[in-house]
Amino acid sequence: MTNHYELLYLVAASYTEEELLPIKDNVSEIIKKFGGRITLEDSLGKKKLAYPIKTNFQGYYLIYEFDLEGAKLKELNQTIKLTNEILRHVIVKKPIKALSLLKTTQKKIEQQKTDTIKEEKTKKEQEQDKDKIKLEELDEKLDEILEGNIM
Repeated sequence: MTNHYELLYLVAASYTEEELLPIKDNVSEIIKKFGGRITLEDSLGKKKLAYPIKTNFQGYYLIYEFDLEGAKLKELNQTIKLTNEILRHVIVKKPIKALSLLKTTQKKIEQQKTDTIKEEKTKKEQEQDKDKIKLEELDEKLDEILEGNIM
């Protein structure tokens, strides 16, 4: 029986972005070698580690979601464990979310992003308006000063 799993693995930050690509390809090939079908690939980016691992203080966090037969999971876990570039990894069983649920959550996330962008724009516009008012007041005061000196 096929189950849905999530693999989170950590690669040392000593690798560059270009050097990270073959490592990601290697991990996806390992999953496919055991009959896994990758459904999601994501990168959480470079982050500071909570504690040093093999003298590394930062690392790249990468995620794969895949479908795999439960009998092959132990072999997959052992193979990933022996991969030199991977500092740590964890595989957890995940429930499959309905595609419609994923789409609605993505829409909500996008809507929240657009809302925050709009809010930031309005805040900037308000700050600019305040600056304009200050400039207008300064112009008026300057005019008053200049008129006072001439007369």
